[in-house]
Amino acid sequence: MLLRWLTFAVAMVLAFLPHRLWRRLPASLAVAPAAFTSGVLTLFAGAAIGIPGFLAHAAVNVSIANQGVLDAAMRDPAIGYERGMVAGAVSLSIFSFLLLTPTGWLTLYLIGSGGVRAGAAWFDDPVGDPLLTGLDEFFWRGRDRSQVRYQQLLRRASEGAEIPDRVVSSAKAGIPGCDLVIVSSRRKPGWERGVAVYTASACYRIGEPVERTVAGKLRTLYPLTEHTDFEAVRKSVHYDMPDG
Repeated sequence: MLLRWLTFAVAMVLAFLPHRLWRRLPASLAVAPAAFTSGVLTLFAGAAIGIPGFLAHAAVNVSIANQGVLDAAMRDPAIGYERGMVAGAVSLSIFSFLLLTPTGWLTLYLIGSGGVRAGAAWFDDPVGDPLLTGLDEFFWRGRDRSQVRYQQLLRRASEGAEIPDRVVSSAKAGIPGCDLVIVSSRRKPGWERGVAVYTASACYRIGEPVERTVAGKLRTLYPLTEHTDFEAVRKSVHYDMPDG
C-alpha cells in the first residue's frame, strides 16, 4: 500500500512534464490518472501561498495609505481623514500583488497551471504544465527544424548541381516492367506511386520511385508505364517530356 501511494505521488510530480514525454515513462507510473489530482493540489498550493501573501501585501499598502492620510491631516486639519485613499489602496492591492511581487507571480503560475491541468484532466484530455509544455515545444520544434535543414543540406550535397531530367529505357535503368524511366537530379513534389503523368503525347503512371547514385551523384528514378487501361485517375501531374 505504501509503495502504491509513493508511486502515485511520483506520478503526480511527473504530471508537470509535457504530455509528449509521458509515453516514455515506465508503465508503472500511471501519470494520466494522477494528472487531475496533481492539478488540484497545485491549485490549492497556489491559494495557500497567495492568500496569506496577498493579505500581508494589502496590510502594508493600507498602512502606507493610512500614514499618508494622517500626515496630510496633521499638516492641514481641514482635510480630515480621507477614507477613499485607503479604500483605493485596498482595491489596487490585488493587482500590485499579482503583477509586481514574486509571491504574486508564483501564485499566478501555480493557480493557472493547476487550473488548466485539472480542467484538462477532468475532460479526459490531460496535459502537462503549460509553461514547461511551451518551452518544450519551442526547443523541440527548433531542434526538428535544425535537423530537417541539416538533412536537406546533406541531400543537396549528394545531389550536386541541379541538371535537366533525362529519359532512359527500362533496360538501361535496370528497372523492369516499365516503358521508360525519368532520371531526375531532384525529388519531384507530388510524384508518387500510382500518380498519373500527362505529357504532350501520352499518359503514364508512376511506379515505385528509386534512389540511386549515378556517376557519384544521388538521383531519383521515376519508372513510367503508359496508362492504357480504364482505371480512374485520382491524382495527376503535367510534365514536359525532355528531348531524347
